[in-house]
Parts: sequence; structure tokens; C-alpha cells
Amino acid sequence: MKLIQRCNVKDAGTGITVGAMLILTLMAASADALAGEPAFLNTAQMAVVRQQLHDHRAAPQTAEAYQHLLAAADSALKKPELSVTDKGMTPPGGSKHDYLSLSAYWWPDESKSDGLPWIRKDGHVNPASKNDQSDGVRLADFTARVQNLTLAWYFSGKQKYADKAVSLLRTWFITPETRMNPNLNFAQGVPGISPGRNAGVLDGRYFSTRIVDSLVLLRGDPAWTDNDEQQMRAWMQAYLRWLQGSKIAKKEGRTENNHGNWYVTQVSGIAWYLGDNAVIGDMAKLMKSKLDVQLKPDGTQPAELARTRSFHYSYFNLQAISMMAVLAQKNGIDLWHYKTPQGGSVLTSLDFMARFTDPSVPWPYKSLDQIRVRPVPLLSWADNATGEKRYEQYIRSAKFTLPPAVKPASGGYHEDVTRGAVMEAERDTWLLSLPSFAAGYVAPQPPEVQK
Repeated sequence: MKLIQRCNVKDAGTGITVGAMLILTLMAASADALAGEPAFLNTAQMAVVRQQLHDHRAAPQTAEAYQHLLAAADSALKKPELSVTDKGMTPPGGSKHDYLSLSAYWWPDESKSDGLPWIRKDGHVNPASKNDQSDGVRLADFTARVQNLTLAWYFSGKQKYADKAVSLLRTWFITPETRMNPNLNFAQGVPGISPGRNAGVLDGRYFSTRIVDSLVLLRGDPAWTDNDEQQMRAWMQAYLRWLQGSKIAKKEGRTENNHGNWYVTQVSGIAWYLGDNAVIGDMAKLMKSKLDVQLKPDGTQPAELARTRSFHYSYFNLQAISMMAVLAQKNGIDLWHYKTPQGGSVLTSLDFMARFTDPSVPWPYKSLDQIRVRPVPLLSWADNATGEKRYEQYIRSAKFTLPPAVKPASGGYHEDVTRGAVMEAERDTWLLSLPSFAAGYVAPQPPEVQK
């Protein structure tokens, strides 16, 4: 940060400061630049955004997203470390080091005296799955804190954020008394049916989408030692073996909806961290086979439209696909332009969703909730990756207006998901990347693409 702060002279042609240009030059010149690049982020772009923030010339959306990030990181500084051993329940295997969560949409059967087996109510969240007795909320909270702290450190240069992120990482993954065993054997269990299900593999997506990039960014910071890195790699290697070898994980990998796509993206992110490009190539092929049956020529996703939260799951599935497309492009594989035998594609499905980012356009399917700005980052990533301006009008017109805050419900479960989703959409579009029309935009520089 000191080097950047001393180099504030702007280049007349680009408007980028000399400090930011130096960073870009050094990155491009390094033979190891790609190996040190996060899985889902573009550090060349982030370096420019960081300089814009320092020079007080960032776009209003960027500045707003940054303030929200700092607020979240400051809040995380005041909170204790988190561990799977904190839960009240003990997993069937007998060790609190094993992760345990309950499936969100399953409820006790009121017609049975013991409520067993639980029954499914799609889209209706059972509060029992969101309390401190199991690990579902704890994992999401832990990974969000690590991500927020790491990004706050990256953009602000304040070491206190990195120190706290590292402390959280050590507690969850490394310290013998508190570390998580590298499996999801007891994830999304349903009382009376199964202690753990393949659907629970979805819980682990944050290890890939939030933790991997945080680890890559923290490399070289004095708080994160070589020993930490070695132990973290060992954990990730064991977890990847579980993802590839466990019966329930392999079953999840065969599913043909958002669950299967998140499996692909999760495995690919872990493989990127471990430097296993062959696995990423295999996952890209698996993703194509899933798109063949999921994406229709008109852009719809029937498996997601069948859900009671059809808007959310249509977005959620495309989020997994888009993140995989970002990572695959870094590996020289083009998923953005892949055409299914029926004529479907990622872009066609994004075309379908784009019009509904406008709140005035009615969503024509049953849906319990609709947070309309959620697909906006995906549209921006697609334009950035393809070099097109396909979605510029939708990105420009997006309004990241926050609804009023509400108090958290009992048990620590925050019902205020809409505010978080809106802030995340703004952050992903305007802080962690920039739309191609924004000042300071840096186009991604992937390897030669194989269609």
C-alpha cells in the first residue's frame, strides 16, 4: 500500500495512477501471476479500484459498497472466532469436529407424536435449521467474516483486518481443539430419514467461493505463515478427496440442477487453490453435460422454475454456472459461448433473466421471493468476459436500494437477507469488479480460449 500511496500521478491517457499502472505491469511480467491469481476475482481490476478509493475518485456505487464492506469487517473484528465444536448437537459419528447441519425446508410431521420422519415444505425455512445447535448458519457466518475481513484488508491496507481473518481461519481449519474434520458427512440431515444427505454438499460451496480467494489474497502477508499455508493445503487436499470419493458427494455431482452445478464450481475452486488444472478441465466437461439438460433454447431453467422460490433458484443456478465460467476462462475454457445440442446457452439464460432485473417487469412464475438486483453481477461478468455490451442497459439502470433494516430473529438467524443480498450484488458489480463501461475498467486477460 505504501508504494501505491506514493505514486498518485495520473496517466493522461488512461486516468489510472502510476501506482496502479505499476501494479498491472508487475503482474503481467510475472511468470507466476496466474498461479497467484484468485479463482473468481481479477486482482488487476481490484488494484485499480483500490487506487480509485485511495484517490477518492471511485464511482458512487463503488464507494458505497466499500463503506458497507468496512462496516461488516469492523463488526467482525468485535466478534469471537467460530468453530464447528461450538454447536450444541453432537453428530452421529460422535465427534463435534464433524460438520453438522439440518435441511432448511424440512419440518416435524405434526400428525406424528414424535414428529418423525420430518416432511418437506419447499421454500419454507425451518428455524430449527438456523440456530446455534448445528453448523449451517455458523459456516455461512464464518466464511462471510473471513471474506469481508480479507477484502477490507486488501482495499484499506489495515493489518488488523488480516490478523482477524487469519485468526478465524486457524480456529476453523487448523487448531487441533477446534478444527473441522474435512467432510460433510452429516450436512443437511433430516431427522427420521438420514443423518446426512448429498444435498448437504451445497453447504461447502463457501469453502470455494469465499475461502479460496481469501487464502490466495492473504499469501505473503506476515500474519499468514508458511506453516499455516501448509496445513491449509493439507486440509483442502483431504476435503477434495472427500468431494471426489464420498458416496454422497458423488451423488451430488450427478444431480441435474443447481446442486450439481455448485458441486462443479466448488470442486473447481478447491482444485484451483491446489493447482490441479486437470480437475478443473474435468469439471468443465461435467458442467457442459449438465447445461445440456438444464438450459432451454428460450433461456428458461425448468428444474429451477419448478421451485416455490423460482426467481431465486433461477438466479442461484446461473450464479454457480457464471462463477464456473469465470474460473474456466482462466483455464483457457470458454463456457460463456457453449451451445447445448438444443440451442441453449449461459448467455441465452442470462438474456432471459436480464429483463427481470427491472422491478416493473412481472416475474411470470410462482415465487415466494424476488430480489431483482441479484443477477446484475452475473450480467456484468458476462459482458466483461465476452467483450460485449449485451447487458449494459440493465447494469446501468440497476438500483441497489437497501430496504429498512430489521432485527435478527432469536437464535442468531437473521431474517434480513434482502439487505445482505442487495449489498452483495452492488459489491460484486462495483467493488470486486467493474462494469466494462466504468472508468478504470480493466479487461480480463485469460489464456487463449478453447471453445
